Amino acid sequence: MANRPDEGSAAAPNSDATVSMSEPASTDGSPVRRPRVAILIVNGFARKGRWSRPDLSNALTYPWIEPCLKQIERHSRGWDYEIFVFDNSHLKQHRALMRAHPSVHVFPSGLAALLGRAIRRIPMARPRRALEYLVQRPHPLALDYLAARVPAEFDYIVTLDTDSFPVRDDWLDVLVSECEKGAAVAGVYREEMAPKINPFVHVSGLCIKRQELRELEVSFGKDLQRGDEYNQEPGQKITYELLRRGRTIAPLKRSNEVNYHWVIGGIYGDVIYHQGAGSRNAIFHTSNDRRNDERIGAMLRDAAFEDLDHLIAVLRGQATDDLSASSQQS
Repeated sequence: MANRPDEGSAAAPNSDATVSMSEPASTDGSPVRRPRVAILIVNGFARKGRWSRPDLSNALTYPWIEPCLKQIERHSRGWDYEIFVFDNSHLKQHRALMRAHPSVHVFPSGLAALLGRAIRRIPMARPRRALEYLVQRPHPLALDYLAARVPAEFDYIVTLDTDSFPVRDDWLDVLVSECEKGAAVAGVYREEMAPKINPFVHVSGLCIKRQELRELEVSFGKDLQRGDEYNQEPGQKITYELLRRGRTIAPLKRSNEVNYHWVIGGIYGDVIYHQGAGSRNAIFHTSNDRRNDERIGAMLRDAAFEDLDHLIAVLRGQATDDLSASSQQS
Protein backbone atom coordinates (compact mmCIF):
# COMPACT_ATOMS: atom_id res chain seq x y z
CA MET A 1 0.00 0.00 0.00
CA ALA A 2 1.36 3.43 -0.89
CA ASN A 3 2.14 5.99 1.79
CA ARG A 4 -0.27 8.89 1.87
CA PRO A 5 1.19 12.11 0.46
CA ASP A 6 0.59 13.92 3.77
CA GLU A 7 2.68 11.36 5.66
CA GLY A 8 6.10 12.35 4.34
CA SER A 9 6.25 10.87 0.83
CA ALA A 10 5.42 14.10 -0.95
CA ALA A 11 7.80 16.82 -1.92
CA ALA A 12 7.47 20.12 -0.11
CA PRO A 13 4.35 22.12 -1.04
CA ASN A 14 4.89 24.58 -3.84
CA SER A 15 2.34 27.18 -2.77
CA ASP A 16 4.90 29.98 -2.70
CA ALA A 17 6.82 28.93 -5.79
CA THR A 18 8.30 31.81 -7.74
CA VAL A 19 10.40 29.81 -10.16
CA SER A 20 10.81 31.57 -13.50
CA MET A 21 12.09 30.04 -16.72
CA SER A 22 10.95 32.89 -18.94
CA GLU A 23 14.43 33.39 -20.42
CA PRO A 24 16.18 29.99 -20.31
CA ALA A 25 19.82 30.01 -21.32
CA SER A 26 22.79 27.65 -21.21
CA THR A 27 26.07 28.40 -19.42
CA ASP A 28 27.45 30.02 -22.56
CA GLY A 29 24.41 32.26 -22.94
CA SER A 30 22.86 30.45 -25.89
CA PRO A 31 19.11 29.69 -25.83
CA VAL A 32 18.00 26.39 -24.32
CA ARG A 33 15.10 24.51 -25.84
CA ARG A 34 12.13 24.59 -23.55
CA PRO A 35 10.22 21.34 -22.98
CA ARG A 36 7.31 20.87 -25.36
CA VAL A 37 3.98 20.61 -23.53
CA ALA A 38 0.71 18.95 -24.55
CA ILE A 39 -2.25 20.36 -22.61
CA LEU A 40 -5.21 17.94 -22.38
CA ILE A 41 -8.76 19.16 -21.69
CA VAL A 42 -12.13 17.39 -21.71
CA ASN A 43 -14.98 19.70 -22.67
CA GLY A 44 -18.32 18.64 -21.21
CA PHE A 45 -19.33 15.42 -19.52
CA ALA A 46 -20.89 12.20 -20.75
CA ARG A 47 -24.60 12.81 -20.15
CA LYS A 48 -25.30 10.09 -17.65
CA GLY A 49 -25.06 9.33 -13.96
CA ARG A 50 -25.04 11.54 -10.87
CA TRP A 51 -22.42 13.94 -12.28
CA SER A 52 -24.34 14.81 -15.45
CA ARG A 53 -26.01 18.03 -16.46
CA PRO A 54 -28.67 16.98 -19.00
CA ASP A 55 -29.80 20.58 -19.59
CA LEU A 56 -27.36 22.10 -22.09
CA SER A 57 -28.55 25.67 -21.54
CA ASN A 58 -25.86 26.28 -18.91
CA ALA A 59 -23.18 25.04 -21.29
CA LEU A 60 -24.32 27.62 -23.83
CA THR A 61 -24.61 30.47 -21.32
CA TYR A 62 -21.38 29.62 -19.50
CA PRO A 63 -18.93 28.04 -21.97
CA TRP A 64 -16.04 27.37 -19.59
CA ILE A 65 -13.85 26.25 -22.47
CA GLU A 66 -13.59 29.90 -23.59
CA PRO A 67 -11.96 31.43 -20.48
CA CYS A 68 -9.87 28.27 -20.11
CA LEU A 69 -8.33 28.63 -23.57
CA LYS A 70 -7.94 32.40 -23.20
CA GLN A 71 -6.13 32.03 -19.89
CA ILE A 72 -3.79 29.42 -21.31
CA GLU A 73 -2.86 31.71 -24.20
CA ARG A 74 -2.55 34.72 -21.91
CA HIS A 75 -0.26 33.03 -19.40
CA SER A 76 1.80 30.65 -21.58
CA ARG A 77 3.69 33.05 -23.82
CA GLY A 78 7.13 31.80 -24.78
CA TRP A 79 6.22 28.15 -24.28
CA ASP A 80 6.04 25.53 -27.02
CA TYR A 81 2.66 23.98 -26.34
CA GLU A 82 -0.42 22.62 -28.09
CA ILE A 83 -3.87 21.91 -26.69
CA PHE A 84 -5.77 18.66 -27.23
CA VAL A 85 -9.49 18.79 -26.43
CA PHE A 86 -11.95 15.91 -26.27
CA ASP A 87 -15.35 17.49 -26.92
CA ASN A 88 -18.27 15.74 -25.27
CA SER A 89 -20.54 18.74 -25.81
CA HIS A 90 -20.83 18.53 -29.64
CA LEU A 91 -22.17 22.08 -29.51
CA LYS A 92 -21.61 24.23 -32.59
CA GLN A 93 -20.93 27.25 -30.39
CA HIS A 94 -18.22 25.44 -28.44
CA ARG A 95 -16.63 24.09 -31.60
CA ALA A 96 -16.51 27.62 -33.02
CA LEU A 97 -14.83 28.90 -29.84
CA MET A 98 -12.20 26.17 -30.04
CA ARG A 99 -11.56 26.70 -33.75
CA ALA A 100 -10.73 30.33 -32.98
CA HIS A 101 -7.54 29.16 -31.26
CA PRO A 102 -4.88 27.89 -33.71
CA SER A 103 -3.07 25.81 -31.08
CA VAL A 104 -6.14 23.65 -30.34
CA HIS A 105 -6.76 20.16 -31.74
CA VAL A 106 -10.33 18.93 -31.23
CA PHE A 107 -11.40 15.29 -30.93
CA PRO A 108 -13.50 13.46 -32.00
CA SER A 109 -14.05 14.58 -35.57
CA GLY A 110 -16.63 17.01 -36.87
CA LEU A 111 -18.62 14.05 -38.17
CA ALA A 112 -18.83 12.65 -34.64
CA ALA A 113 -20.03 16.03 -33.41
CA LEU A 114 -22.74 16.02 -36.08
CA LEU A 115 -23.79 12.54 -34.96
CA GLY A 116 -23.77 13.66 -31.32
CA ARG A 117 -26.15 16.52 -32.07
CA ALA A 118 -28.42 14.21 -34.04
CA ILE A 119 -28.56 11.70 -31.18
CA ARG A 120 -29.87 14.39 -28.84
CA ARG A 121 -33.02 14.63 -30.97
CA ILE A 122 -33.95 11.00 -30.28
CA PRO A 123 -36.92 11.17 -27.87
CA MET A 124 -36.42 7.82 -26.14
CA ALA A 125 -33.78 7.88 -23.38
CA ARG A 126 -32.61 4.25 -23.61
CA PRO A 127 -31.68 4.18 -27.32
CA ARG A 128 -30.23 7.67 -27.01
CA ARG A 129 -27.90 6.60 -24.20
CA ALA A 130 -26.80 3.54 -26.14
CA LEU A 131 -25.83 5.63 -29.15
CA GLU A 132 -24.05 8.23 -27.03
CA TYR A 133 -21.34 5.68 -26.30
CA LEU A 134 -20.27 6.10 -29.94
CA VAL A 135 -19.38 9.77 -29.55
CA GLN A 136 -18.87 10.46 -25.83
CA ARG A 137 -16.43 9.28 -23.16
CA PRO A 138 -16.42 9.77 -19.39
CA HIS A 139 -13.82 12.30 -18.29
CA PRO A 140 -11.00 9.87 -17.31
CA LEU A 141 -11.44 7.73 -20.42
CA ALA A 142 -11.42 10.85 -22.57
CA LEU A 143 -8.09 11.84 -20.99
CA ASP A 144 -6.74 8.38 -21.82
CA TYR A 145 -7.90 8.86 -25.42
CA LEU A 146 -6.09 12.21 -25.67
CA ALA A 147 -2.92 11.04 -23.92
CA ALA A 148 -2.61 8.16 -26.40
CA ARG A 149 -2.65 10.68 -29.25
CA VAL A 150 0.07 13.00 -27.97
CA PRO A 151 2.99 12.69 -30.41
CA ALA A 152 6.39 11.52 -29.20
CA GLU A 153 8.00 14.94 -29.70
CA PHE A 154 6.13 16.29 -26.66
CA ASP A 155 8.06 16.16 -23.38
CA TYR A 156 5.26 16.84 -20.91
CA ILE A 157 1.54 16.26 -20.53
CA VAL A 158 -0.48 18.77 -18.52
CA THR A 159 -4.17 18.14 -17.82
CA LEU A 160 -6.72 20.84 -17.05
CA ASP A 161 -10.48 20.90 -16.53
CA THR A 162 -12.45 23.42 -18.56
CA ASP A 163 -13.16 25.26 -15.31
CA SER A 164 -9.51 25.24 -14.22
CA PHE A 165 -6.91 27.48 -15.77
CA PRO A 166 -3.70 29.40 -15.08
CA VAL A 167 -3.80 32.73 -13.27
CA ARG A 168 -0.08 33.57 -13.38
CA ASP A 169 2.42 33.86 -16.23
CA ASP A 170 4.85 31.31 -14.79
CA TRP A 171 2.36 28.50 -14.20
CA LEU A 172 4.11 26.15 -16.63
CA ASP A 173 7.48 27.17 -15.20
CA VAL A 174 6.26 26.11 -11.75
CA LEU A 175 4.82 22.76 -12.87
CA VAL A 176 7.56 21.73 -15.28
CA SER A 177 10.43 22.87 -13.06
CA GLU A 178 9.19 20.59 -10.24
CA CYS A 179 9.29 17.61 -12.60
CA GLU A 180 12.67 18.68 -13.95
CA LYS A 181 13.95 18.67 -10.36
CA GLY A 182 12.79 15.07 -9.88
CA ALA A 183 9.11 15.02 -8.96
CA ALA A 184 7.20 12.36 -10.89
CA VAL A 185 4.04 14.44 -10.95
CA ALA A 186 3.19 18.00 -9.95
CA GLY A 187 -0.06 19.85 -9.68
CA VAL A 188 -3.31 20.70 -7.93
CA TYR A 189 -3.37 18.87 -4.61
CA ARG A 190 -6.89 17.72 -3.78
CA GLU A 191 -6.89 17.23 -0.01
CA GLU A 192 -10.15 18.97 0.88
CA MET A 193 -12.13 15.73 1.05
CA ALA A 194 -9.73 13.82 3.32
CA PRO A 195 -9.95 11.48 5.10
CA LYS A 196 -12.86 10.08 3.08
CA ILE A 197 -10.95 10.65 -0.17
CA ASN A 198 -7.19 10.15 0.12
CA PRO A 199 -5.31 13.31 -1.01
CA PHE A 200 -3.88 13.23 -4.53
CA VAL A 201 -2.78 15.32 -7.53
CA HIS A 202 -5.99 16.18 -9.38
CA VAL A 203 -6.42 16.35 -13.15
CA SER A 204 -7.63 19.96 -12.89
CA GLY A 205 -3.91 20.78 -12.98
CA LEU A 206 -1.61 17.77 -13.33
CA CYS A 207 1.84 17.73 -14.95
CA ILE A 208 3.81 14.59 -15.79
CA LYS A 209 6.46 13.63 -18.33
CA ARG A 210 4.85 11.97 -21.34
CA GLN A 211 7.30 9.08 -21.22
CA GLU A 212 6.78 8.68 -17.47
CA LEU A 213 3.04 8.29 -17.99
CA ARG A 214 3.55 5.74 -20.77
CA GLU A 215 5.99 3.67 -18.74
CA LEU A 216 3.76 3.82 -15.67
CA GLU A 217 1.07 1.88 -17.54
CA VAL A 218 -1.60 3.32 -15.23
CA SER A 219 -4.28 5.25 -17.02
CA PHE A 220 -6.56 8.04 -15.88
CA GLY A 221 -9.59 5.81 -16.37
CA LYS A 222 -8.41 2.21 -15.91
CA ASP A 223 -10.42 0.33 -13.23
CA LEU A 224 -11.96 3.63 -12.15
CA GLN A 225 -15.11 1.90 -10.85
CA ARG A 226 -13.24 -0.81 -8.93
CA GLY A 227 -13.79 0.73 -5.48
CA ASP A 228 -10.11 0.86 -4.49
CA GLU A 229 -9.48 3.54 -1.83
CA TYR A 230 -6.66 4.89 -4.04
CA ASN A 231 -8.75 4.78 -7.19
CA GLN A 232 -11.71 7.03 -6.42
CA GLU A 233 -10.89 9.97 -8.69
CA PRO A 234 -8.97 10.44 -11.96
CA GLY A 235 -5.39 11.26 -11.07
CA GLN A 236 -5.54 9.51 -7.70
CA LYS A 237 -4.49 6.11 -9.03
CA ILE A 238 -1.55 7.68 -10.85
CA THR A 239 -0.47 9.57 -7.72
CA TYR A 240 -0.45 6.52 -5.47
CA GLU A 241 1.16 4.21 -7.99
CA LEU A 242 4.05 6.64 -8.26
CA LEU A 243 4.31 6.89 -4.47
CA ARG A 244 4.23 3.09 -4.22
CA ARG A 245 7.28 3.04 -6.48
CA GLY A 246 9.14 5.42 -4.19
CA ARG A 247 8.73 8.52 -6.34
CA THR A 248 7.96 11.99 -5.01
CA ILE A 249 5.17 14.36 -5.94
CA ALA A 250 5.08 18.17 -5.95
CA PRO A 251 1.70 19.24 -4.57
CA LEU A 252 0.25 22.66 -5.30
CA LYS A 253 -1.81 23.28 -2.18
CA ARG A 254 -4.82 25.54 -1.91
CA SER A 255 -3.50 29.06 -1.42
CA ASN A 256 -6.64 31.22 -1.07
CA GLU A 257 -6.70 34.05 1.43
CA VAL A 258 -10.50 34.13 1.04
CA ASN A 259 -12.58 30.95 0.84
CA TYR A 260 -16.29 30.80 0.09
CA HIS A 261 -16.39 27.02 -0.10
CA TRP A 262 -14.15 24.12 0.85
CA VAL A 263 -13.79 22.97 -2.81
CA ILE A 264 -15.41 25.50 -5.14
CA GLY A 265 -13.33 28.54 -6.08
CA GLY A 266 -9.86 27.32 -5.14
CA ILE A 267 -6.48 28.73 -6.18
CA TYR A 268 -3.64 26.20 -5.98
CA GLY A 269 0.00 27.17 -5.54
CA ASP A 270 -1.18 30.65 -6.49
CA VAL A 271 -0.93 29.61 -10.16
CA ILE A 272 -4.07 27.58 -11.06
CA TYR A 273 -7.71 28.44 -10.38
CA HIS A 274 -10.29 25.66 -10.18
CA GLN A 275 -13.97 26.56 -10.07
CA GLY A 276 -14.99 23.01 -9.12
CA ALA A 277 -18.05 21.45 -10.80
CA GLY A 278 -18.29 24.34 -13.24
CA SER A 279 -19.51 22.15 -16.12
CA ARG A 280 -21.53 19.66 -14.10
CA ASN A 281 -23.86 19.39 -11.12
CA ALA A 282 -22.31 20.55 -7.85
CA ILE A 283 -22.08 17.11 -6.24
CA PHE A 284 -19.14 16.26 -4.02
CA HIS A 285 -18.24 13.05 -2.21
CA THR A 286 -18.23 14.68 1.22
CA SER A 287 -20.85 17.42 0.87
CA ASN A 288 -23.88 17.57 3.14
CA ASP A 289 -25.43 20.78 1.79
CA ARG A 290 -26.16 20.47 -1.92
CA ARG A 291 -28.25 23.66 -2.01
CA ASN A 292 -25.41 25.73 -0.58
CA ASP A 293 -22.94 24.13 -2.99
CA GLU A 294 -25.10 25.13 -5.95
CA ARG A 295 -25.61 28.66 -4.61
CA ILE A 296 -21.91 29.37 -4.07
CA GLY A 297 -21.00 27.69 -7.35
CA ALA A 298 -23.40 29.96 -9.24
CA MET A 299 -22.13 33.06 -7.45
CA LEU A 300 -18.47 32.35 -8.23
CA ARG A 301 -19.31 31.26 -11.79
CA ASP A 302 -21.06 34.58 -12.44
CA ALA A 303 -18.13 36.47 -10.92
CA ALA A 304 -15.66 34.55 -13.10
CA PHE A 305 -17.53 35.31 -16.32
CA GLU A 306 -18.09 38.95 -15.37
CA ASP A 307 -14.53 39.83 -14.29
CA LEU A 308 -12.15 36.93 -13.75
CA ASP A 309 -9.20 39.09 -12.71
CA HIS A 310 -11.28 40.73 -9.98
CA LEU A 311 -12.48 37.35 -8.70
CA ILE A 312 -8.90 36.07 -8.46
CA ALA A 313 -7.82 39.29 -6.69
CA VAL A 314 -10.63 38.84 -4.13
CA LEU A 315 -9.69 35.21 -3.50
CA ARG A 316 -6.05 36.23 -3.08
CA GLY A 317 -7.05 38.91 -0.58
CA GLN A 318 -5.77 41.65 -2.88
CA ALA A 319 -9.13 43.35 -3.54
CA THR A 320 -12.15 44.28 -1.47
CA ASP A 321 -14.45 41.33 -0.87
CA ASP A 322 -17.60 42.53 -2.64
CA LEU A 323 -19.01 39.13 -3.67
CA SER A 324 -21.34 38.96 -0.66
CA ALA A 325 -21.23 35.25 0.11
CA SER A 326 -22.92 34.73 3.45
CA SER A 327 -21.16 31.41 4.02
CA GLN A 328 -17.59 32.71 3.75
CA GLN A 329 -15.17 30.55 5.68
CA SER A 330 -12.18 31.77 7.61
